[in-house]
Amino acid sequence: MFFVLALTVSLAATQPTVDELQSDFDGAHLCSGTVDDREVWEGEKAFFISSYTKEAAQLDPGLAGADAVLRDDNTPDVIREFEAACSSKLETTGYYPPIPFD
Repeated sequence: MFFVLALTVSLAATQPTVDELQSDFDGAHLCSGTVDDREVWEGEKAFFISSYTKEAAQLDPGLAGADAVLRDDNTPDVIREFEAACSSKLETTGYYPPIPFD
């Protein structure tokens, strides 16, 4: 039992903090693909997916919300889905390509 407890403490210590995740999101690259029709970003520590919470964005359209998707907390199938969405990242952090007008 002691070994399991020590392993749990060790795993918890390796998880990024909220501040680390915020910093990672700030530098993340917007992916060209989506997951469940939601925008995806790839950071160094995690993937990020646009939040389902729409109330905040309705109050302030400039406010973006995203949820962290940690590799260690998800199944390989889930991570492959995010990797596929990010297989060709857009060039610039937070870059939204212009919509061409004919």
